[in-house]
Amino acid sequence: MSIHGVDFSGAAQAGHGTWIAEASVSDGDLRIESCRSAADRFGVAERAPCLGQLVEFLRETETVGLDFPFGVPATIHDRDSWEGAVEWVATVATGADGFQETCRSRAREATDGERADLRRETDGPVGALSPYGSHVWKQTFYGIRDVLAPLARTDAVAVRPMQEGGDVALCEVYPAATLASCDLPAAEYKSGNERARERRRAIVEGLEAETPLAFAGRVRAELIEDAGGDALDATVAALAAYRAREADFEPDRPWNPVEGYIYV
Repeated sequence: MSIHGVDFSGAAQAGHGTWIAEASVSDGDLRIESCRSAADRFGVAERAPCLGQLVEFLRETETVGLDFPFGVPATIHDRDSWEGAVEWVATVATGADGFQETCRSRAREATDGERADLRRETDGPVGALSPYGSHVWKQTFYGIRDVLAPLARTDAVAVRPMQEGGDVALCEVYPAATLASCDLPAAEYKSGNERARERRRAIVEGLEAETPLAFAGRVRAELIEDAGGDALDATVAALAAYRAREADFEPDRPWNPVEGYIYV
């Protein structure tokens, strides 16, 4: 059994910010065998070709945790299923800015102008932000349009918990919430300064002590030295995916089936 974790980027050069952790599972242990950027793995950094390569890669996996929102608040769209909501995101605009503008406009209409950035039911309990807010709107749009939608349309892939069956299971994860659930630092570890480096070290040591995680070869050192924190986030995404699989992908908090669910 293999598990993958993906720290996703919607930037123009997405391959540099998208990292993939690959793990093996044996006797209840989750061993991170490698963690590489998508640019390194696929040989391309530009968003469109890189995400195309990511889709083809994911088709051949087993269980994957992806760090981007798998949906938007039900208030924003008029669809009655999660699949319909995904298609709405994929077709509502030609770019991330247009997607964000449309979402905010609909949110203001729904709240009489009081709120622009709404959250899903699954976001609040884990401290996640609005899926189309200023921090993650690009990840949401390009993640859903260019990665999730093409995979969700196939019988071979099941996006959990909204879909059943499939040879490949994909699930939405949020590394900050997973770290918080382990009582580990969930912020201020993404920098090149010594304080951030020591926080990454503390996180790695805490994961080793409190979770099934172990690290092959130089992976442990690489997680500590990666100033951007992307390698560490991909690793924690793999841990969240492992936890989800161990729980048979059963949600343990309230959620709206047309919005998606975050596994921690």
